[in-house]
Amino acid sequence: MRGSRFHDFGIEGISRRKNHCYSIAGDMRTFEWPIEDIVDAHPDLYLEHCAVMAVALISRLSASPCEFVVECEGFGPDASDGETSFLVKVSWTGHTMLKAQRVLYTEQSKPIIERAAVALAALLFAKLVPDGQMRVTRQGDRADYWLPPLQCALEVSGTTTPRELTRRHRIKVSQVLSNPLRWNGYVVVCCFAASRRIIRWSYHEQEVNVDASSKG
Repeated sequence: MRGSRFHDFGIEGISRRKNHCYSIAGDMRTFEWPIEDIVDAHPDLYLEHCAVMAVALISRLSASPCEFVVECEGFGPDASDGETSFLVKVSWTGHTMLKAQRVLYTEQSKPIIERAAVALAALLFAKLVPDGQMRVTRQGDRADYWLPPLQCALEVSGTTTPRELTRRHRIKVSQVLSNPLRWNGYVVVCCFAASRRIIRWSYHEQEVNVDASSKG
């Protein structure tokens, strides 16, 4: 009985995962990191559950490591030598996998998808952005996290539907730029699909409003 034990998360092609060939260009710059690294990288946050939820989801797509194409817009991380498209391989331990199997019995699919996206965002900022420490916002602040050293806001989201990626990203850009501090913003939207594993990571600056009365 499909779904009687585990979520299928609505992931396209999930029942054919073992036979699915997901190919990525071989000349892309590649990084590989354990998802568990986010715990020590953000010591002021409790991210253990996010790491476990990420594994609960991505282990349904691939054996460890699970590969994601990262597409950057508006910036290129210094640690990637400014490249705006690269490959990230996310690995995990057997101990985390055991916890992830229990999560599948405990949580519904939506919070797993969203926390998995937070885990991947935390991994990207930990590894590729100096001073990328995250601090949770208050409800209603129009962003998920502050990045105080960078004076930026961060909005994170996840989906299992590839056709939803562009629309979701557009909505999140508008949302993060309406943050109450009027800080510039980053958006990370993760697509967890068997046929398309993509992280769209973008940077956006606030528009500068010039007072007409101050001109000439």
